[in-house]
Amino acid sequence: MKGKDRFTPQSRSKNPRDHQGSEKELIAGRQAVLEALRYGRPFSILMAEGQKGNVISEITFLAGQKDVPVTSLSRADFDQMAGELSGSQGLAAYVPPFRYCSLQKLIGLARESPEEPFLMMLDHIEDPQNLGAVMRTADAAGMHGLIIPDKRAAGVTAAVRKVAAGAAERMPVALAGNLNRAAERLKQEGFWLYGAEADGREPYYRADYRRPLVLVIGSEGKGLSRLLRKNCDLILSIPMPGRAGSLNVAASAAILSYAALAQRKGGVN
Repeated sequence: MKGKDRFTPQSRSKNPRDHQGSEKELIAGRQAVLEALRYGRPFSILMAEGQKGNVISEITFLAGQKDVPVTSLSRADFDQMAGELSGSQGLAAYVPPFRYCSLQKLIGLARESPEEPFLMMLDHIEDPQNLGAVMRTADAAGMHGLIIPDKRAAGVTAAVRKVAAGAAERMPVALAGNLNRAAERLKQEGFWLYGAEADGREPYYRADYRRPLVLVIGSEGKGLSRLLRKNCDLILSIPMPGRAGSLNVAASAAILSYAALAQRKGGVN
């Protein structure tokens, strides 16, 4: 859905596959590091002196269990190594780069769940902050995975993993060379595609979400591309009787995700 989000060219990833070419990347933040330990094995952990609390204790314990080295640094040394990562909270880790999966693999994972398959497709989201926020929402709402394009869109970078607060370590993400062909494949597999636009003919609260479903969220500023919109089975709108002219990508994704979750759990008829 259209919004007023902005990004800088430096923050934009032109090709998510670029992030798979490196051997490791540095992530930061207590929750991001904790989830990296829970669901994987970091190469090493950097910790500024004086870190305390339950999360730090759990990180130290898990690092010991998995034989992950933890280096304690002065704050100055830590900032020199990880200071460029915002919101580091005095904690960072070198981890393997994010690994994407194929669309067919993602469909298979979704079908293995006892719940109806529930995915989200992002139509060239360019801001890493938005991608991280959407990933966190999708994980919280119990989605089975995301589908993103492999060009002209944000990839799952260290910045995205920080905003996702651990969701990136759990959430499968499929890369699609062509979103329109991916949409056609999903429909052949029995999925329904629901797009979101301000001029959608169906208010989001009237839709039937109790089926194999892909929520399709448009890019910042441009919304859904013409061909992808045409591939959607239904275009939903989010009524805004107030003065705001639009919602940003992350807010739109959250509203639709939890409308679907409420209905699937029997809370809304």
